[in-house]
Amino acid sequence: MKSQARTNIKGEELTLKDRFMKANEVVKICSLSRPGIYKLMDNFKFPPSFHISEARVGWLESDVLEWMRLGCQGFYETYGKELKQSHDEKLAA
Repeated sequence: MKSQARTNIKGEELTLKDRFMKANEVVKICSLSRPGIYKLMDNFKFPPSFHISEARVGWLESDVLEWMRLGCQGFYETYGKELKQSHDEKLAA
C-alpha cells in the first residue's frame, strides 16, 4: 500500500519539524513577486505549493531553500523534469 504521507521535493516524508512558509515569506526570501513565483511554478522551475487548508497554500521551507541553492535552471534540471512528467501523467489519466 502506498503511503499517504506528504513528501518534500527530495521525496522525503515530512516530519513535525518541517515548516510551511506563507506566500509573503517566500516573496521576501526569494526576492520574487507572487506572480513571478506562480509563473516559475507553472514552468516547473519553482517548488510546488501545498494546500494547508481550503483557502491557504504554503511552501515547504526546505523546498524553497533547495530552490535557492540550485537556482531556477538547476531546480528544473534536478526536479522540474520529473514534476512535469508527473503532472502530464495526471492530466492524461
